[in-house]
Amino acid sequence: MLDKRILWIDWIKFLAIFGVIGIHTSSSLLDSEFLFTFTWYEAVFSASLFRFAIILFIMASGFLLLRKQQPIEVIPKRMKRILLPFIFWLIVYALVKVFVKGALGPNWNVIDLLGYIGNAFVNPMNVSVQFWYVYMILGLYLISPLLSRWIQNAPLKEIEYVLTIWLILSILEFISGKFLLLDYLRYFTGAIGYFILGHYLDVKDSPLLKNKSFGITLFVIGTLITVIGTIALSLLTNTQSLFFIRLGDITPGACLQGIGLFILVKNIDFDNLSPKINDLVVRISKDSYGIYLVNILVINIFEKLHLIDMTHFTIIKIFLVMIIVLVVSDVIIDIMGRIKFLNAFSGR
Repeated sequence: MLDKRILWIDWIKFLAIFGVIGIHTSSSLLDSEFLFTFTWYEAVFSASLFRFAIILFIMASGFLLLRKQQPIEVIPKRMKRILLPFIFWLIVYALVKVFVKGALGPNWNVIDLLGYIGNAFVNPMNVSVQFWYVYMILGLYLISPLLSRWIQNAPLKEIEYVLTIWLILSILEFISGKFLLLDYLRYFTGAIGYFILGHYLDVKDSPLLKNKSFGITLFVIGTLITVIGTIALSLLTNTQSLFFIRLGDITPGACLQGIGLFILVKNIDFDNLSPKINDLVVRISKDSYGIYLVNILVINIFEKLHLIDMTHFTIIKIFLVMIIVLVVSDVIIDIMGRIKFLNAFSGR
């Protein structure tokens, strides 16, 4: 099984989904109620530690899709694989919010419910925060036939030219999202840069990109930027500042983390590890999209049943809950994948 897959990409996706769960389990502690308490500092550290998550997913997709030309004919199949699980889980989350959390109040009817679900497709983040990723990745998939054709025929300097503009505009967007030039150069900003970067880091021949220590250094620097930046700005303003911790992770710290881990993992020979470990990583990798969709629901259920207390956490507890959420989420997706009429919604 393993020799038919790109093992280091499976490890990238494994780390990415583990990081996503890390963000979701620690984000509730980033509350001004806990400001400057030990709990808050632990939350800042854990939330900062996992900012790489979405970036790794995007870079892995860029590596896989841009290494060869993508015919337009594959788009419908790819869209179906993304949309069917998304639609299923969006409806599940919407029903949970209505029936369990009372999102429509006590006096709602079927029309109200259908309207609520319909509105969720317009803005899925009203139902659950992680769904923004689905629309973003759909956009990248739609443009992948054009990007792959260009990138397969483009000289390296041309790719570097695009990435340089993306980097400059990303910095400007981070510093000041009101910069007028950004309104007219949006096609150079956002996730598309990480998408291209996943391909570039594979084809660029450089000793640094083959150096695991360089990857670790970038990851540490990226983490410190987010941790120190968040604490320093919060101390300066005497209020919680999440300037360095943003949705979408288009931030300097997250960028360095993602690039560093990509370089590190790409240069590790995972064939030397136990086959059982690699088999587990491959399984999680295959289920990663489904786990991404379901993990917040699992966290919410654990909280509702008082199996976990998200208000008094330590770093060790966060890691333990991350492992539990990962296992339970994967079991749910695995069970769905084995049931014929639910298989298409599992995200596999």
